[in-house]
Amino acid sequence: MMTMKKAVMLSVATLLAVSTMATQAQDNAAKPAEATAAATTEAAPATDAQAPATDAAAPADAAATDAQPADAAPAPAKPAEEAPKDSPQVAKLVAAYPKLIARIEPVGKVCFSDEEDKCDIKIVSLPPAVEGQARDGDVLYKAICSTCHDAGLIGAPKVGDKGAWAPRIGKGTATLYNSAINGFNAMPARGGADISDDEVKNAVDYMISQSK
Repeated sequence: MMTMKKAVMLSVATLLAVSTMATQAQDNAAKPAEATAAATTEAAPATDAQAPATDAAAPADAAATDAQPADAAPAPAKPAEEAPKDSPQVAKLVAAYPKLIARIEPVGKVCFSDEEDKCDIKIVSLPPAVEGQARDGDVLYKAICSTCHDAGLIGAPKVGDKGAWAPRIGKGTATLYNSAINGFNAMPARGGADISDDEVKNAVDYMISQSK
């Protein structure tokens, strides 16, 4: 009998302990939920409190916008630059030596084929060569030889000057060909151009025909 009573009492004690533990677990689970709800409730007024500050800033921005002028004033135009003037020292020098400007003027004028005709040296582009065909003498002369022979530079006889060409023509065309191909005095070989022997001869023949 005593054993049965002890067993019943232990069973009752165990049930009470389990019931107490379950109750405490439920209470502990409910506390975090209540804490979270309270924190959310406290944070809401803070957010609402920020709204008036934002609304207060809006009128200030609108006032700043209204304060700006509708049309900005145009930038002042830059004055035209004046041409440089001679210094007093230069003016005195020119007055003392009236021929100074003439002495330092260019000795000649270089122009291209599409410019005016009053040129000391005219630059003409040489058309491309055709394989197996020599270019004409007048074309070669205008593009290469005329640089010196039009103006008589560095001792070159001017084309059309019969007195200058007569003694040269008297030496024979073979001599003139040889001088033009290999160079003579200040004249470079082939006039400094990459042309064939036949083309050099065509240019020499043209100059001879214009200087007889």
